[in-house]
Amino acid sequence: MDDDRQRRLAENEALARDVNEVVERVAGSWFREEERLGFRCECSRAGCRSHVALTRGEYESVRGDALRFVVVPGHENAEIEREVGRIREYLIVEKRGAGADVARASDPRA
Repeated sequence: MDDDRQRRLAENEALARDVNEVVERVAGSWFREEERLGFRCECSRAGCRSHVALTRGEYESVRGDALRFVVVPGHENAEIEREVGRIREYLIVEKRGAGADVARASDPRA
Protein backbone atom coordinates (compact mmCIF):
# COMPACT_ATOMS: atom_id res chain seq x y z
CA MET A 1 0.00 0.00 0.00
CA ASP A 2 1.42 3.39 -0.93
CA ASP A 3 2.13 6.13 1.61
CA ASP A 4 -0.66 8.42 0.37
CA ARG A 5 -3.29 5.73 0.92
CA GLN A 6 -1.88 4.96 4.37
CA ARG A 7 -2.12 8.65 5.24
CA ARG A 8 -5.74 8.91 4.03
CA LEU A 9 -6.77 5.88 6.07
CA ALA A 10 -4.98 7.24 9.13
CA GLU A 11 -6.81 10.55 8.69
CA ASN A 12 -10.13 8.66 8.92
CA GLU A 13 -9.00 7.18 12.24
CA ALA A 14 -7.78 10.55 13.51
CA LEU A 15 -11.21 12.04 12.80
CA ALA A 16 -12.92 9.34 14.86
CA ARG A 17 -10.39 9.98 17.65
CA ASP A 18 -11.27 13.70 17.58
CA VAL A 19 -14.97 12.87 17.96
CA ASN A 20 -14.17 10.55 20.88
CA GLU A 21 -12.16 13.25 22.59
CA VAL A 22 -15.30 15.40 22.65
CA VAL A 23 -17.38 12.49 23.95
CA GLU A 24 -14.90 11.86 26.75
CA ARG A 25 -14.64 15.53 27.68
CA VAL A 26 -18.37 16.35 27.62
CA ALA A 27 -20.35 13.17 28.30
CA GLY A 28 -17.64 11.74 30.52
CA SER A 29 -18.42 14.27 33.22
CA TRP A 30 -22.02 13.00 33.40
CA PHE A 31 -21.14 9.36 34.07
CA ARG A 32 -19.56 7.53 36.98
CA GLU A 33 -16.02 6.33 36.38
CA GLU A 34 -17.08 2.67 36.05
CA GLU A 35 -19.91 3.35 33.56
CA ARG A 36 -19.30 2.70 29.88
CA LEU A 37 -19.63 5.46 27.35
CA GLY A 38 -20.42 4.96 23.66
CA PHE A 39 -17.31 5.91 21.70
CA ARG A 40 -16.96 5.73 17.92
CA CYS A 41 -15.01 2.85 16.42
CA GLU A 42 -11.69 4.43 15.44
CA CYS A 43 -11.16 2.31 12.34
CA SER A 44 -10.03 3.54 8.93
CA ARG A 45 -13.35 2.72 7.21
CA ALA A 46 -15.01 5.82 5.82
CA GLY A 47 -18.56 6.02 7.11
CA CYS A 48 -18.17 3.44 9.91
CA ARG A 49 -21.05 3.83 12.37
CA SER A 50 -19.95 1.21 14.90
CA HIS A 51 -19.46 2.02 18.56
CA VAL A 52 -17.29 0.69 21.34
CA ALA A 53 -18.46 0.80 24.96
CA LEU A 54 -15.59 1.83 27.23
CA THR A 55 -15.20 3.29 30.67
CA ARG A 56 -13.31 6.56 30.84
CA GLY A 57 -10.34 4.70 32.33
CA GLU A 58 -10.30 2.21 29.45
CA TYR A 59 -10.50 5.03 26.94
CA GLU A 60 -7.62 6.84 28.67
CA SER A 61 -5.51 3.68 28.55
CA VAL A 62 -5.71 3.78 24.74
CA ARG A 63 -5.22 7.55 24.50
CA GLY A 64 -1.95 7.31 26.42
CA ASP A 65 -0.21 6.57 23.10
CA ALA A 66 -0.83 8.72 20.00
CA LEU A 67 -0.37 5.69 17.75
CA ARG A 68 -3.12 3.61 19.37
CA PHE A 69 -6.78 3.37 18.42
CA VAL A 70 -9.68 1.17 19.55
CA VAL A 71 -11.69 -0.69 16.91
CA VAL A 72 -14.45 -3.25 16.58
CA PRO A 73 -13.11 -6.72 15.66
CA GLY A 74 -12.99 -7.11 11.91
CA HIS A 75 -12.34 -3.39 11.41
CA GLU A 76 -8.59 -3.65 11.85
CA ASN A 77 -6.44 -3.18 8.74
CA ALA A 78 -3.22 -5.23 8.83
CA GLU A 79 -1.73 -3.14 6.03
CA ILE A 80 -1.55 -0.01 8.21
CA GLU A 81 -1.69 -1.20 11.83
CA ARG A 82 -1.09 -4.10 14.12
CA GLU A 83 -3.11 -5.43 17.03
CA VAL A 84 -1.37 -4.68 20.33
CA GLY A 85 -4.08 -5.53 22.85
CA ARG A 86 -7.74 -5.88 23.71
CA ILE A 87 -10.30 -4.33 25.97
CA ARG A 88 -12.95 -7.01 26.36
CA GLU A 89 -14.17 -7.69 22.80
CA TYR A 90 -12.55 -4.60 21.27
CA LEU A 91 -9.13 -4.44 19.64
CA ILE A 92 -6.40 -1.93 20.34
CA VAL A 93 -4.40 -1.30 17.19
CA GLU A 94 -1.20 0.65 16.67
CA LYS A 95 -0.46 2.63 13.51
CA ARG A 96 2.68 1.90 11.56
CA GLY A 97 4.30 3.29 8.43
CA ALA A 98 3.13 6.58 6.97
CA GLY A 99 -0.07 6.38 9.04
CA ALA A 100 1.97 6.62 12.23
CA ASP A 101 3.17 10.07 11.14
CA VAL A 102 -0.44 11.19 10.67
CA ALA A 103 -1.47 9.76 14.04
CA ARG A 104 1.32 11.63 15.83
CA ALA A 105 0.77 14.90 13.98
CA SER A 106 -3.00 14.88 14.57
CA ASP A 107 -2.88 13.84 18.23
CA PRO A 108 -5.19 16.31 20.01
CA ARG A 109 -3.27 15.78 23.25
CA ALA A 110 0.16 16.61 21.83
